Amino acid sequence: MGGLLFDKNFALSIGPQRAGSGWIDRYLRSRGDVCLPSHVKEIFYFDRHFERGPDFYYSHFNYLPSHRLGIEITTTAFDHREAPQRVFSLFGGGLKLICPLRHPVERSYSLYQHFLRYGIVTGGLAEAVEQAPQILYGSRYAQHLEVWYRFFPPAQITLLYQEALEEDPEAYVAQLCESLGLPYIAPPEGGAGGYNVTGVSRFHGLARTAEKAASWLTRNGLDFPVQMARKAGLRQMIFGPEAFDAKRQSLSREDHEWLSVRLVPEIEKLEALLGQPITVWRTA
Repeated sequence: MGGLLFDKNFALSIGPQRAGSGWIDRYLRSRGDVCLPSHVKEIFYFDRHFERGPDFYYSHFNYLPSHRLGIEITTTAFDHREAPQRVFSLFGGGLKLICPLRHPVERSYSLYQHFLRYGIVTGGLAEAVEQAPQILYGSRYAQHLEVWYRFFPPAQITLLYQEALEEDPEAYVAQLCESLGLPYIAPPEGGAGGYNVTGVSRFHGLARTAEKAASWLTRNGLDFPVQMARKAGLRQMIFGPEAFDAKRQSLSREDHEWLSVRLVPEIEKLEALLGQPITVWRTA
């Protein structure tokens, strides 16, 4: 089982949550020539399940003769300090890597809204960050990419910006396909759905309990009950209806200023690391 990943082209998407990873996952699954994990979107191997060993990771992929590439769209490995070395130890230095990113202020606010929906946090933005520091921590892009660059050279990690996806999906997909060595296939009409989803849970206590239960099941490799609950519609009933935030969220002036003070300097740090300006963020 394990050798299958090494007998095929394989890639990894390492960008954080709320930066277009869900859109990429849906697009690649719609192609029919890409092998992604069966039954789950993310395996959480490089941060939560590494002790389960490579066979646990390999078991999630069911290669078919029609598959040109295997890939996992992982979001939790991006800011895990040990993940880059773990990825390198499993695949070596020749792995194809893509990294979806989004303006750090908007990404953090979107993650805050996402955590609210799932009952992970409560209250206003500042209060929520106290409960879940990940809201800000995951947006410190330069800090995390520096760790990845110790194992994979910058030229090997293709950065993809959600703002570019919003502006020109065809050009975004062309860059995605080129970086993965795939022939270009246009995105489905309608853009394969929205980029991220938000919403507000109607039953906060129940949502928090359900999220904890789902996380426990996932951490212990018991994905099947979670998938069955989603198919049965329990996810929407508990967590509330989903609303795509294809356009930028309308932040309050207070929240925007609070996030900007903490995260706009992160843009300059990333630009310094890359040696070039990020125009899609400077013109936003």
